[in-house]
Amino acid sequence: MDSRPDSVDRAFRAVYYGGDYEQEIEAFARRWNSLEPEAFTRALESGTPEEKALALFALSYGNSPNAQTILSTALESLEPMEQWTSALCLGERKDEQALPLLLSCFEEFLPPRMHPLGREGGLYHSWRIRAAYLLGEWGRKDLIPALRQALDKAWRLEQADSIDRKHVWHDYQDELVYALGRLEGFGTLVGFSLPAPRLQFWVVILACGSLQAQSRYGDLLTQVQINEP
Repeated sequence: MDSRPDSVDRAFRAVYYGGDYEQEIEAFARRWNSLEPEAFTRALESGTPEEKALALFALSYGNSPNAQTILSTALESLEPMEQWTSALCLGERKDEQALPLLLSCFEEFLPPRMHPLGREGGLYHSWRIRAAYLLGEWGRKDLIPALRQALDKAWRLEQADSIDRKHVWHDYQDELVYALGRLEGFGTLVGFSLPAPRLQFWVVILACGSLQAQSRYGDLLTQVQINEP
């Protein structure tokens, strides 16, 4: 029976999203000789950028005694992957020091780039979606303008993108709208020149955010997206 802690699975899912990460876990365990906190600490010191990101997630999710200090230090790193990871982990803790970097996630690495493993949108794009969700969770209405600005930028960039890539933007836009709904930013969709079906869909997601549908009614947002007209 697999006795691997959930924090390890969560860390690998955060980096190797949307795919089978079991082989990545096995490869990491072989390279660093275990999946214990000590192995992640060593990886953080001398691993690849992805291994350092994994280490930060694992130490944070595993509630390592030094996690807060480690994350705060990584926030000042010159390596974007470490910066983003630490900001997301601190964002889950609602730590204010992560806020500037979480907001900068809406400006960097745009348009979305293909992940080396072929996953659409890329790793930073999946983390950008996570940042939008986390800021919606904070409940701070002063974040509404920044989220609205991010949504406007995402919509404009989608219009300039090639037709076969436009769908890559949708999950991100939907998460921003959901976050705005959570913050009761009901007027934020005024002024968007959207096709009527898309605007109506955003209105539904805005309402879902206000109702906190993801937590109250299961993964309702996914069901709404699947059945988008």
